[in-house]
Amino acid sequence: MMPTQLLLAPELLLFLACIALFTGFIKAGLPSLGALLSATVALVFPAREALGITLLFLLIGDTAAVAMYWRLAHWQELRKMLLPVLLGIVVGGVLLALLDNRSLGLTIGAVVLLLVALEPLRPRLTALALAHPRAARSLSGSLAGMATTIGNAAGSILAIYFLVLKLDKRAFIGTGSIFFLFVNVAKLPIFIGQGMFHAENFLSIALMAPLVYAGAIFGRRFLEWIPQLWFNRAVLFFTAVAGLWLLLGA
Repeated sequence: MMPTQLLLAPELLLFLACIALFTGFIKAGLPSLGALLSATVALVFPAREALGITLLFLLIGDTAAVAMYWRLAHWQELRKMLLPVLLGIVVGGVLLALLDNRSLGLTIGAVVLLLVALEPLRPRLTALALAHPRAARSLSGSLAGMATTIGNAAGSILAIYFLVLKLDKRAFIGTGSIFFLFVNVAKLPIFIGQGMFHAENFLSIALMAPLVYAGAIFGRRFLEWIPQLWFNRAVLFFTAVAGLWLLLGA
């Protein structure tokens, strides 16, 4: 029998089980909801601890998403975004050390809602992105790298950029799966250095890991079922919810 003192309280284990299922679902079905996931965990755990817990679940989900969709990734686009994303991660690491939780939540929430508010301008933004692909890629990559470091919120920014690129839902998920695995691994040294992982949570998270894969199966079926138009609408709607939640939480 496993010593109970090594595990979190039963109500927290139940909460983490729900988070594990939701993580798998969004990784394989709606990958723009990382910010919503972080905001939910932060309602129960202290904000910095919540970011650490969320990152571990996201990394587990990344392995499931990559196994399912890596063949659909746009590798050329990913390679071009590499340097801007790394720069954004470094800047995000500095901000994470300097700003308090309230300021971080307000900043990311405002950026996310601004991007959603620009959706009516997407035809013009698409034209601008096509006319200036390097600038659009650099800005999106840098913002995504920063947002993922300080709030696991890169999905919201990347979602808008991928919609501008007119990626279909499968290419969207495939490219995003590789992107998120890379950035989440790159964030590990920053999170470790700032003490955002708590050893007492590791065993409980490990026990919930299979539920992430179960959630991914449901997410994949959801992706196969939902039409492209409604997929785009769902991405935008839940992206807006994530941004609003971050603002209200801050």
